[in-house]
Amino acid sequence: MRAVVWSVVVAGLLPASARAATFAENGEFRFDQAAAISLDFEDPSLEIGAGTIQEDAGALSGSRILRLAPFAGAGLPLELPPSSTLYRVSAWLRDGEAVASVDVTYADNPHAGVDEIAVLYPTGRMTSDGWYEVASDHVRIDGARGATVNVGFFAPSGASVDAVELVPVRELAPDEHSGQACEGSVDPVCGESGVCLFSQCRYVGGTVPNLPPDREQVSLYLKNRLRLMFGPLLNRTLDLPHAELALQQLDTAESPWRYWNSFTLAIRRLHDGHTTTSSITDFVLENERPLGLCFIEGDADLSTGAAPSDDVYLDVLVSHTAGSRTLGLVPGDRLVSVDGVHPIEWARAQVEHHWAMNPTSNHTTYAELAEQLRGLIARYAHTIEVVRCDAVSSQCGEIESIDLSLLPTLTPEEQFSSVQCDNRPLRHLPDSPADHAPASFDTVYFGRLNESTEAEGIYGAEWDSLSTSGVDGVAPGLNAAVQLFKNEANGVILDHRTGNGGTILGPQILWKFAVPSRPVSVYQDRRYFDEEQPSLTEGLALFQAGLAANQADIAGSANPTTMPVALLLTRDVSASDWLPLGLKDAAPNVKLFAPFQTNGGFSTRYSFGYWLGVNFVMAVGDTYDVTGTTRNGRGVEPDFVVRPKQSDLLVGKDTVYEAALAWVRQELAP
Repeated sequence: MRAVVWSVVVAGLLPASARAATFAENGEFRFDQAAAISLDFEDPSLEIGAGTIQEDAGALSGSRILRLAPFAGAGLPLELPPSSTLYRVSAWLRDGEAVASVDVTYADNPHAGVDEIAVLYPTGRMTSDGWYEVASDHVRIDGARGATVNVGFFAPSGASVDAVELVPVRELAPDEHSGQACEGSVDPVCGESGVCLFSQCRYVGGTVPNLPPDREQVSLYLKNRLRLMFGPLLNRTLDLPHAELALQQLDTAESPWRYWNSFTLAIRRLHDGHTTTSSITDFVLENERPLGLCFIEGDADLSTGAAPSDDVYLDVLVSHTAGSRTLGLVPGDRLVSVDGVHPIEWARAQVEHHWAMNPTSNHTTYAELAEQLRGLIARYAHTIEVVRCDAVSSQCGEIESIDLSLLPTLTPEEQFSSVQCDNRPLRHLPDSPADHAPASFDTVYFGRLNESTEAEGIYGAEWDSLSTSGVDGVAPGLNAAVQLFKNEANGVILDHRTGNGGTILGPQILWKFAVPSRPVSVYQDRRYFDEEQPSLTEGLALFQAGLAANQADIAGSANPTTMPVALLLTRDVSASDWLPLGLKDAAPNVKLFAPFQTNGGFSTRYSFGYWLGVNFVMAVGDTYDVTGTTRNGRGVEPDFVVRPKQSDLLVGKDTVYEAALAWVRQELAP
C-alpha cells in the first residue's frame, strides 16, 4: 500500500487551500475532479517529444509512465478552453531530478518562440515509493489570446513522470492580463508580476516558487546565504548595505515575484563579477527582435557638439555590426541615450529585474554592461537616441530618435546571422573569423599579424577564455602560440579583450613566457562571520603566511622572453584579471593596453540553485597582493589608457590595437 508523506522542503509551495490531486486511504491516486486536464500516460500514441511511454508496475496513475532519458526533454501539448484563467499545474516525478515548465505561446505574437513560462517546484508531497510532486499554483493563461500551451520536462540524469494536472483556481482579474503595449522596462502598466519585454507586458510571476508558508524561517535562511558566504571584503563594505535593503522586502512582499526577485536583486546588488543570478527563462525565452550591433565604450571625438559627453560615463559607440538588423547604423555611429538616459546608466537600472545581468567587481568600469547593451536594449528599451556619422566627410549629424516598438519581430522565415560582441572592432590574424565568433570556447587564433611583414615579425594571439585544467581547454592553443612566438616572433600582441576567465593554469602559460618569476597573490576563502576589510599590515601578514605555506600564485619563469609583449584588455573577470596582475610592472618589455582598469573579480565562486528556476553564483573569498591590499573590487590599471575613438571606428581603425602595434614597433626600432 502506498503511503503519502510530507518532506521538508526549504520553500514548500502548496498552500492548504489549493486544489490538488489526493490519495485514498489505500494509497490509490485520485485526480482532482475540478481539473481542466488530467493526464497520465495510458495512451501509448501520445505525442511526447523525446520521452518514452512504458509499462511500470509502480505507476502513480494507471500502468504506464513517461520515461525521460538523460539530457533529453519531452513536451506535452495541451488543449485548454479559451478563458483567462489562473491555474494550479502539477506533475509527479520519480527516479531523478527533472525540471518541469509550462510554456505559453500566444497567437497575437508573430514570432515562433515562447512568450511566457512557468516553472513547477517541489511542494513537499511525496509517496513512500518515491514519487514527489512539483507544482505551481499561479500559472496565468489567457486563452482569449489564442494560447498554445505545452508542459515540458527535462532531466539531466533521467527521470520518470506521471499524473500531470491543470486545475482552474479562478478567472484572471483585469489587471492580471498580459499582452498590453508598454513603453520601457519601468512602465507600471505591466503590474507587479509583469515586465515590459519587446514593448509588450509579459507575466513573469510564474517563473518563481510560491510564497513560502514558513516565510520567516525561509527568509532568514536566504538572508544568511549573503551575509555569511559573500567573501569580497571591499564589496561587502560598499555593496552589502544596498543588498540588505533588497533583503528587507522579503518580510513584506505580497506576491511571489516580488519576494523572489527581491532575493535575487540583493545578490545582483553585491556588484561582483563572480556573483550572478539566472533562471530557466534565460534559456527558454528567445530574443524576438535581435539587434545586429555591438557597442563599445570610447571617445566620441566627432560628435560631442551634437551630444556632449557625460561627466560620469564614457561615450558609447558602435564597434562592429552583423549583416542585418543594424538600424542602419555603422561602426563609429554613437548611441547617445536609451529611454532618455545615458546607455550605461540605463543598463545599470535593469539590474532590478534582469536576472542574467553580468556585473563588474570594481565601481568605475562598465565593460560588461556595454557588451550586453544590444540584448538589454532589444528586450527592455522603448526608444534610443543615436548620432549617425559619415566616413567620407568625417562629419556627424544631429541626434535622431528611434522607436524600437516599431521594429519587426523576427519570424521563422527570416535569416538572421548575428555577430559576437567581443570588444574587438577588427580582427588582426589571417584565420580570425569575420563574424568574430570563435570556432569553440577553447579556440586560440595565433600567427603573424596581418599588419606585419615577415621581416618585421610581429605576431599575435586572439582568444576569449583561460579555461584549462592542465592540458585541456585553451592550454594546447596557448602553448602552441607561445612556441611559435619563441621560434619566429620579434614582438607579440596578445588580444584578450573578451576575457571570460577560467583557471589560474591559463595565465601561467603566458606568465612563464613573458615575465621573471615572482609571487603575485594569495587567495583566501571567507573565514568567519564578522571578517571585514583588514588593514594593510594585517593583509600583508596574511599574504606572507600564504607565501610561507606555499599557497601563493607565482607568476613567471627563470628565462622569460625579452621581446616586446603587449596585452590588450577590455572585458575580463577572474583568471582574466589574474593574467594582467601577473604581467603588470613585472618587466619593462611587457605592457598593458586598455580603456580602463580590469573587472577586479579576484575571487572564486560557489553555485547554488533551486530546481533550475532560482539559481545564483556567489563569490566566497578575496585575494591579497604583495602589499597586503585586497584585490577584489580593485581592477588592474593598464600601462597605457587607450579608448576607442569615433573617428577611428568610422574609417575602420582599431584604436587600442593601433596603439599597441605602435609601441611594439617603437620597442623594435634600432
